[in-house]
Amino acid sequence: MSHSVVGNFRRCLGAWRHATAFVGLLIVFLLGMPSTASAQQARTVTGNVTRGTVNVRPFPGVRVSVKGTQIVTTTDTEGFFTLSVPGNARTLVLTYLGFGAEEVSVADHVDVNMAQVAIGIEGIVVTALGFQREKKSLGYAVQDIQGDVLAAVPQYNLVNALQGNVAGVHITKAGPTGGSARIVIRGASSITGQNQPLFIVDGVPLDNSSVRNRGFGGIDYGNAINDIDLSNIESISILKGPTAAALYGSRASNGAIVITTKSGRGSTGAGLGMTATISYTAETILRLPNYQNEYGQGIFGEYKFVDGAGAGLWDFVDESWGPKLDGRLIDQFTGAQQPWIAHPNNVRSFFETGGTLNTNVAISRSSERSHIRLSLTNSQVEGITPGNTMDRIGVALKGGATVTDRISVEASLNYTDQNAKNRPGTGYDEDNPMQSFIWFGRQVDMDALRNFRCTGNEPTACDTNNGQYNWNYNFHNNPFWEALVNTNNDERDRLFGHVSVRYQLNNWITASANFGRDWYRDHRKRRIAPNSLDDDGFGSFEEETIFTSETNADFILSGTRQVTDDIIVDMMVGTNQRRNRFEFNGVSVDRLTAPGIFTIDNAAVTPNPTDFLSRKEVRALYGSVNLNYKGFLNLELTGRNDWSSSLPEDNRSYFYPSVSSAFVFSDAFDLRSGFLSSGKVRASWTRVGNDAAAYQLNAVLGSRQAWGNSPMFTVANELAKSDLKPEKTTAWEVGTDLGFFDERMGFVVTYYSRSTRDQIMG
Repeated sequence: MSHSVVGNFRRCLGAWRHATAFVGLLIVFLLGMPSTASAQQARTVTGNVTRGTVNVRPFPGVRVSVKGTQIVTTTDTEGFFTLSVPGNARTLVLTYLGFGAEEVSVADHVDVNMAQVAIGIEGIVVTALGFQREKKSLGYAVQDIQGDVLAAVPQYNLVNALQGNVAGVHITKAGPTGGSARIVIRGASSITGQNQPLFIVDGVPLDNSSVRNRGFGGIDYGNAINDIDLSNIESISILKGPTAAALYGSRASNGAIVITTKSGRGSTGAGLGMTATISYTAETILRLPNYQNEYGQGIFGEYKFVDGAGAGLWDFVDESWGPKLDGRLIDQFTGAQQPWIAHPNNVRSFFETGGTLNTNVAISRSSERSHIRLSLTNSQVEGITPGNTMDRIGVALKGGATVTDRISVEASLNYTDQNAKNRPGTGYDEDNPMQSFIWFGRQVDMDALRNFRCTGNEPTACDTNNGQYNWNYNFHNNPFWEALVNTNNDERDRLFGHVSVRYQLNNWITASANFGRDWYRDHRKRRIAPNSLDDDGFGSFEEETIFTSETNADFILSGTRQVTDDIIVDMMVGTNQRRNRFEFNGVSVDRLTAPGIFTIDNAAVTPNPTDFLSRKEVRALYGSVNLNYKGFLNLELTGRNDWSSSLPEDNRSYFYPSVSSAFVFSDAFDLRSGFLSSGKVRASWTRVGNDAAAYQLNAVLGSRQAWGNSPMFTVANELAKSDLKPEKTTAWEVGTDLGFFDERMGFVVTYYSRSTRDQIMG
């Protein structure tokens, strides 16, 4: 065996020992800890749980547990539960997402009315890896939002719906209809990274990538997370900063947005439950640039149209330095000796009133041992630019069952199919109508341009036979030609879901296996019609198909143990395997043989194909220990080690820890009053690693369009680095959460610091 092989083996073995030491100690701690519970004769407790004050109704799906144990059940569709508890049990804990935890004394029968909590430190939230935690025990900033709040004003894009509902985040809302929206929590930390948080839906990490339009512009096809249907969201937890998401791995160094979808547990009444929702929203363009209406097209106060390409007096220019708009008669594209007047609303009249019609039908059923929900959604969107439409169909199925007293399963499946037509372009691009409208002559009558195709009966010359009728043939297409003739279509099919199996090893240790997959196909095609600007009269097109998939498999051991009457320990160890695959197939044709037939076999020149395949794998071990003293003092430690295939062998392994604490002083010192209802101080620290994109270690040749019959290849523009190190983000924060007037008003302040070293840049 060579020296290098032995060295690599020793390095891998050392990394494995380093990562598993933390996990091994946790397992020993889990299995060796004594129990304070004594075996006494069990008793049966029944109860009814309701919600609301004026309209009191049964509350299904509430989690009822014996405090300090793993003995748990949920309420049925009538809000009723039955639970067998140890003879020494004293307290029951009732929890539900978005509601304050209720503690009641054990009795033969209990009646509880749950109160919803809007702000403050009370209530249950979903944290990393889907674990539900009491908000007051968290040593980092977390904000939770109920799905009903987001669905109140329907949005096509989930990120847009978060605008105004989350503190400490910056959201750049989507521009064109169905366009991408960007969310950044606590500012950017990487120069070249995407800086957006990780999105998790029912434990499944979802891709949120979008096309980066570089240079002058392009088509915005939207960010991938807009496939999420707001009608199916039960709650969202925003984990702010890397400490909150340390267990999710390097991709969560910018925080995480954890989404829990609705399940059959929310159904009411006996048997099947059904809900139907129909909503419609209208939109118009809000704001345009301030245009002057004193001077028209031309230069030096002169203008006369002949062919719009230079035969007339300054008729090839598009600037408005021409004659004063005082009604004089001037030759224009609409005919000879036309009144030279301003059309103040010529730009605004191009845009239309858009609208979104959203229809959702959901059927659910819940029993004491099982639950299921099926949701069907149809969204139809009319954009504000001519010809722009979008249609989306979504199907969501989620359910679970308690198979035996020890085994439970849960699964979900989501499918969306989205079709869009004629998305407007972005940036300084002819596809973007606003690019033309920046230069638009103020005398141009927009209504005259609606008949955009030449018929031979125009008052002035058209560009060519069957070409476009336009105000300027030198720099711009007719805006209606651009929107309705130079078309672009795209379709995205997406399928994601998960399967989770939980096994209760004993009364306090649970083993769970989770498998999740996210897959989608994106097909896009753009057509440039003959006689468009910069076209040779035959037309061109480009077509591409993108396949993206991610598969995650986790195995987790978790447990809750009451060490003494005052101390409760929550522990967890787990392993993860993630596989990513990205495939791109595309072709562009610069000239067609027969005009208007946009297929490869109609190519008049050599097509330019593109094929790319990327695969990546990350393996991880992780664990956490959480100590809680009397409910008001909490300390949490986490650790995770990743092995990434995109880093060199010597630097492939990297470990990152975190520590956080929370102190609820309002409980510790009994300070609750009519004014101060809750108060907590918190602090946390973490170091998170990050790997590189695939294939950054070695330079490879890139293919180019063939030169005649000879294939061409080029050297990459970026130098590869074979000894890349993982990025390291270090962050800490301190803060306080205060609730006033029975949680009707809240005050949250956080001071944080974050720095990233060894950034991976081209």
